Amino acid sequence: MTAEAVDVAPPVGEEARRPRAATRYTRAWSPDRLSAAIAAARLPGGRTAIERPLRDELEFFASSGVRREVAHGVTLVRGGEKIREVSLIVRGAVAVVGDRGERRPILGFKMPNHLCGPVPVLLHEPALWDAVTVMRSTVITVPAARFSAAVRDRWVERWSTRSLSWLATMGARSADLDCDLTGQAAALLLRHRGEMPVTLCRRTIADLLDAEEGAIEPILRRFERLGAVRIREGRIAVSQVEILRATVASARRERTRDR
Repeated sequence: MTAEAVDVAPPVGEEARRPRAATRYTRAWSPDRLSAAIAAARLPGGRTAIERPLRDELEFFASSGVRREVAHGVTLVRGGEKIREVSLIVRGAVAVVGDRGERRPILGFKMPNHLCGPVPVLLHEPALWDAVTVMRSTVITVPAARFSAAVRDRWVERWSTRSLSWLATMGARSADLDCDLTGQAAALLLRHRGEMPVTLCRRTIADLLDAEEGAIEPILRRFERLGAVRIREGRIAVSQVEILRATVASARRERTRDR
């Protein structure tokens, strides 16, 4: 069975009680834009244990779930709400979108063969963040209760380990956002040290941090003056890691003093 997923409008008055919708991510992303954003958002060390289900888990979703075609800009999971179904991403991409007051930064991405929402379901907790498709996607969904029962009956130890890994990974990613915009931009540059077009770099950082491109340009130019990055012939690359690390550390200290 195939169905078109629709982002259902909330009841009148409900939208005012929750953070604003992730409207910045309702336009479709190109593959190049997505690739650059994933590289900058990914933690050092590669994938975590949770990201790719094992063969028996994939078979469970294929046999028990409902396959859906989903347009870009659809919210699969809403932060602060109970997750009713766990989704396996078959095609496309989903952004995990946080809430930092006026901004809605991207904490990470769910790609094909990644699960969306399993740990909050297993912990019986509401979703911590929104999950929004950034391109047309295909998902297989399984009701939360059925997924929890399968884990309890078949994969308890496996998912205990994965849950701890997920919590540690997301905690580390959130820590990058616990400072000002300059510190956050430095943290992202530390993750993606390869050379890239400066326009793509600027746009990617703005996408991930939910900031205006105009706010990112002077940050990159300041890093260039300090020698932290090299900008040449329209391309940018990290040149002195220590300066970026010091910027992040200083920004976090300032944030701690402000609390």
